[in-house]
Amino acid sequence: MEGKDKKYKLHRIIYLTAGIAVLAASFDAAASQTSKKLKEAGQKIDQLERQKEEAKKKVGALKEQETHLKGELAEFNNQLSDVSAQINDLEIQIHEKQEQIEVTKGELKKAEATKESQYESMKARIRFIYEQGGVDVASVLLGSSSMAELLNKAEYVEEINRYDRQMLELYENTCKQISEKKKNLKSEKAELIAMQESMELKKEEVNSLIAKTQQHISSKQSEISNAEDKVGDYDAQIAKMKAYEEELERQKAIEAKRIAEEQKRKQEEEKKRAKEQKETQGSGSSGAKDKTPGNTGGTAPSGGGNVTANASDLAMLAALVECEAGGESYEGQWAVASVVVNRVKSGSFPNTISGVIYQAGQFSPVASGRFAMALSRGAAGSCTQAAQAALSGNTNINCLYFCRASSGVQGTVIGNHVFY
Repeated sequence: MEGKDKKYKLHRIIYLTAGIAVLAASFDAAASQTSKKLKEAGQKIDQLERQKEEAKKKVGALKEQETHLKGELAEFNNQLSDVSAQINDLEIQIHEKQEQIEVTKGELKKAEATKESQYESMKARIRFIYEQGGVDVASVLLGSSSMAELLNKAEYVEEINRYDRQMLELYENTCKQISEKKKNLKSEKAELIAMQESMELKKEEVNSLIAKTQQHISSKQSEISNAEDKVGDYDAQIAKMKAYEEELERQKAIEAKRIAEEQKRKQEEEKKRAKEQKETQGSGSSGAKDKTPGNTGGTAPSGGGNVTANASDLAMLAALVECEAGGESYEGQWAVASVVVNRVKSGSFPNTISGVIYQAGQFSPVASGRFAMALSRGAAGSCTQAAQAALSGNTNINCLYFCRASSGVQGTVIGNHVFY
């Protein structure tokens, strides 16, 4: 009977151990699948972020082009203003020239009339002198009573003739000058009209450039709007993927918690099995010490001291802190670094900083490639400070896991994360 009991207990232990192994394998498979999805989500987010940055650069370049076109438009508008002012000035000058021409026409007409009048007067006087009453000039002169009278008459006739000739020449010169002035004014008016026509052509050219530039600006603004819409689309896609990533993080946290609880149950069962084996074999002792591993649940075992780490480990831990909590408070960054250090000390994870960070399925930034980029450029000062504090043994939280606070997992909330 005692042998049967022993056999029964042994079979029960075997079955229980096998069941735990199957359940653990199931949890591991689920965790692996979630980690894979997290990796893909992180990679997709990184891809969208890069595409968004390219779209933002395009928006910036298009806005620079728009600014350049607006500068050209302003210059063309200034040119149009200048040309319009010149055209207006030329119109005023042409109007003034036309008024001068009209005045000159009047002067010329008056001078020609005066010349004609002088000519007619001269002819009348000549007729009077040489043809008066049919008496010729010789008779007039010979009829003089004295030499003095004769000379006076002759001199008078000469004076009249000289005056008439001088006046006739004067009016002829005046008419010639006025005619020349009129000709010059017409020439100047023609030049002004030609200049005006040239300015009108330039005005049309500037107007055409303004219209084309306005079309280019309008087209560029449409491109900018489309590019900004593209940035908005990427923002929406990124937000959607981050929400999906957050849900995966929540699932991962739940799975990690289950695995930790299962590990704890497994250890308790191993303790119980070892005890039963000792009792069955009769070789156990009620005072014997249990040498099975300690609790590897959600919190780190007690203990302390520094974690052996070099400059490379510090850089890696700081980079991970930046990826996971770069936008958090220093306390939140310190807590993330503390989790990594706690894992190194726990015995349930790799015993090096690099081993914990690169352990498969643990930190999504490592899987997505964000960690590598942060490591290559170097982490921010606060993240490095938090990493250095944790590596020195100064941890601010005694946990092995963390996830987004919105996941619903119970624990200590710091910023946007819950630590458990």
